[in-house]
Amino acid sequence: MVTEKERQRFQDGIFKPYFEKFIAYKRSKGEKVAHSAITRMKGLNDALNSYGTLNITQEMAEEILAPNPAVSDVTRYERINHLRQFSAFLTMLGIECYRIPKRYARPVRCQFRPYIFSDEEILRLINVVDNLRRWEHRERNTEIYPILLRLLIGTGIRISEALALRRSDIFCNDGVLNIVNSKNGVSRYVPMADSLNSAVRQYIAGNADGEFLFNSGKSRGAYSYVTIRAMFRKFCVSAEIFRQDGKTPNIHSLRHTFCSKSLEQMLATGMNLYTAVPILAAYVGHVDFRDTESYIHFTESSYKELLEKQEPLRKIIPEVNDDEQ
Repeated sequence: MVTEKERQRFQDGIFKPYFEKFIAYKRSKGEKVAHSAITRMKGLNDALNSYGTLNITQEMAEEILAPNPAVSDVTRYERINHLRQFSAFLTMLGIECYRIPKRYARPVRCQFRPYIFSDEEILRLINVVDNLRRWEHRERNTEIYPILLRLLIGTGIRISEALALRRSDIFCNDGVLNIVNSKNGVSRYVPMADSLNSAVRQYIAGNADGEFLFNSGKSRGAYSYVTIRAMFRKFCVSAEIFRQDGKTPNIHSLRHTFCSKSLEQMLATGMNLYTAVPILAAYVGHVDFRDTESYIHFTESSYKELLEKQEPLRKIIPEVNDDEQ
């Protein structure tokens, strides 16, 4: 299914209905088509429509996918994958298209290093959202933020998962959240600490209206990620939390922090790494341990200490030589 809002993002042309079918096809298989993926498909749609033919040729593909100084290697590689999948989809429909080789471009190793909040920074953030009077004239529904941030900090769920929570997904008697059909089609139960469960229960009791746990004051539907992202930036500024480059951390950094601190706590109790990583992966909803690895962040000292204690760690987080990339 493609929403009307998503349809409006695509420029009219011969490829637009096929991108709509492509998105619906991916979702019918249980795949999540995120906002970023829609944006990349929109760019491909605009580029392909300029050729005026449904048959994607090799020349067309090479022109669209050519290196561009204004486009990062990571973005270009993702665009290649989207065009490869879309071309295969058109071929499946009987439309002759160039088959983009899997080795058309080398995978790009992302050097992203997540921001990890300190315990003191977390306390400052909580203090800010617990005292939102200065923004009440702009944002009426300020009562959602103390609970929303506590959920993200205390469970490590994705912001998209938190905003999609319905009241029927909250089981306070059992102290669990029911995350339904999230990324990669994964559903799971997420336990809450007693203190968090008590706070959620009180919030629900005082906010009885609406289908979602966090209802927008305007639409009464779920809050949008754009709204939460903008507010979180304000929270960080107010709490004086900035990255080394002077920018504020993004809200996904709370998930990075949860994963990092959870792993450190499990290892500190003496748990074997081969046991800890699968447990963390299941809790945060990863289908591949390599996804969990991408969230692991160690300080230099703790990373060296772990390597000394457990040499087999190198098999899970391998060091890649330049000639192997």
